[in-house]
Amino acid sequence: MFLGMSESEANDTGWRGTNEGSKLAGRADLWNDGDLENNPQFGTSGFTGLPGGYRYNNGNFMFLANYGYFWSFTWHLSYTAWNRELHSFYSEVHRANRNKKIGCTVRLVRGLPENLSINSGENDKKTNSK
Repeated sequence: MFLGMSESEANDTGWRGTNEGSKLAGRADLWNDGDLENNPQFGTSGFTGLPGGYRYNNGNFMFLANYGYFWSFTWHLSYTAWNRELHSFYSEVHRANRNKKIGCTVRLVRGLPENLSINSGENDKKTNSK
């Protein structure tokens, strides 16, 4: 939302926004050529999202140089959590829920909201994404 997306659009799933993905990405030399890095807003947010792909549950890495997968702090179900994704072919940002067994990037976790506990089963009931 800080980059211009409405709250309802930010909490929707799939590819959303216009160029928020390009704004969040950084280091064009690491991304495969595509709409993400060719957008004039590339790298303007100060976040520097990198294309680290994800670590599959067997330990192999998938989609390096094409995708950046970033966990949010919000669980979807007991075995899934919400994430945001950047892709070299899209300047938008993607929101989906993924199995917690895969390894996505985590960026600077300062603390949890007062109403959320990592060890609480209550997390299974939370579906809103921050």
